[in-house]
Amino acid sequence: MSYVMAVLATFNNQDTVEIKARGMSITTAVDVAEITRNRYMEGLAKPGITIDTEKLTDGDATRNVSCITIKLSREGAVAKAPVKKEAAPKPEPKAKPQPKKPVTEIKGVGKAMEEKLLSGGYDTVAKVARAKATTLAEKTSLSEKQAEKLIDAAKEI
Repeated sequence: MSYVMAVLATFNNQDTVEIKARGMSITTAVDVAEITRNRYMEGLAKPGITIDTEKLTDGDATRNVSCITIKLSREGAVAKAPVKKEAAPKPEPKAKPQPKKPVTEIKGVGKAMEEKLLSGGYDTVAKVARAKATTLAEKTSLSEKQAEKLIDAAKEI
């Protein structure tokens, strides 16, 4: 956990953090990256991962040791290779606004579920369909699995 806290502290001052490990510590590095991404930080770009082998010399013997570098960065923080600018695409004509559908149209939503969704600020099918499962679960006191099922059902409408 102290490694995760160190990564979070580094993100206070920087937009990019590199986690490096060798040998049997690789699993710890992967765990630190995943815990940071999944529990504590939103808006991180997909991590960049580099693997390599280093040759270490112990007296007369030489041995190979696996290495990994995991690069975590905030979404859009690291500019990758320059992209050639093309003409901006023409905006598509706006679709006619659809009438807002109440959450009761989602399969499996009864009166009790409707009340939970409304208390969490989800009053339309569209809002439920755009929600993240973790956020929906937190705001409505549902399990994350229930939230995922609701979001999937809302997207089908």
